[in-house]
Amino acid sequence: MTTAQGRNGGAPGGAEEARRRPWWRRHRAAVVVTILFVGLALLAVVVGGRTSSRPLAPDNPEAGGARAAAQILQKQGVRVHEATTLAEVGSLAGPGTTVLVTDVRRLTPEQRSELAGTGADLVVAGSAFADLEGLGVPLVPGGAGQGDPVHAQCADPDAGAASRISFSSGSVSAEPGSDVVICFPVDDEGAGGYAVWSDGTRTVRYLADARLMTNEYLADDGNAALTLRMLGHHEDLVWYLPSVLDTSGTTDAAVPPLPRPVVLALWTLVAAVVVLAVGRARGLGRVVTEVMPVVVRSAETTRGRGRLYRRSAAHDHAAAALRAGAASRMARALGVPRSADAATLTNAVVRATGWEAGDVSDVLYGPPPTDDGGLLALSTMLDALESEVHRS
Repeated sequence: MTTAQGRNGGAPGGAEEARRRPWWRRHRAAVVVTILFVGLALLAVVVGGRTSSRPLAPDNPEAGGARAAAQILQKQGVRVHEATTLAEVGSLAGPGTTVLVTDVRRLTPEQRSELAGTGADLVVAGSAFADLEGLGVPLVPGGAGQGDPVHAQCADPDAGAASRISFSSGSVSAEPGSDVVICFPVDDEGAGGYAVWSDGTRTVRYLADARLMTNEYLADDGNAALTLRMLGHHEDLVWYLPSVLDTSGTTDAAVPPLPRPVVLALWTLVAAVVVLAVGRARGLGRVVTEVMPVVVRSAETTRGRGRLYRRSAAHDHAAAALRAGAASRMARALGVPRSADAATLTNAVVRATGWEAGDVSDVLYGPPPTDDGGLLALSTMLDALESEVHRS
């Protein structure tokens, strides 16, 4: 009796264990893949946001990045805030702050006007013939340049501390009558590699060649001195990396979204879901074709459509279908492209059959019949015309 009870008492446990084992065997691949992608997502959150490859980004350690300048500024007590949308700039910038615009070409005039309205000092990393409309500054970017080191030759203290820069592939000049300070002259017409302008409430600094700020050239000549001084006038520096995907037209827009590492993690999870879906689909086996229970012949379909046209007295639709089919077959027989117009097909049929052009045009493109007799006559004419084409 004890033995029987032992067997009865153990039966439920054995059944439960039997149920567990098949579940794990069926789902272990999905569980392993899920754990793997969750681990990758966590790794992306921890590591993914530390560096980037965007030009002039403060976290880009490559030659075209500007992490060296950003790290030096941080060691000097400047708080560097990275922003990728105008809304983020609006939440971070204001009087007593500096905003660095790494690529002003990606901003619309309206966005530049919103940027100027923050009241913050601006540092514009320029390029040849950059568009500054909307910033409200008397600066004119140009294409003059200098490949050799250029001395400051101006009264601006930042440029004076730098003494000289390595080169300038672009230039900037002042509008007539403005009090812009032009430094590092590159020609004899007043254009230089750096400009400073102030209206009493904000200061705008324009660097014609943004490469001077990059990791590759920062240590050359006075590039570092000019970069650090023009960016370090305030304790807060908003490092703005404009994007063509930024659709916010005002600095008052709601600050988007999630941090970049979180977005990367979410995309990783989406990829995991896709992989799981594909894996489960494969687990169902190959696609099995099913034999159709009924085969409908094309002739029956055609006759059925004709009965529908007749029942609804749709002589125009029936005629259009007959003409389109005949025209397509004749065009294919005569080597006329499907994109050809009516005149081209008509001329080709005339040459092949000898019919009058007016007769061919009436048959193929004339007015639709209004009764069954007219539709039958049209069908007969189309058949005769098509026979002549194929006979030729």
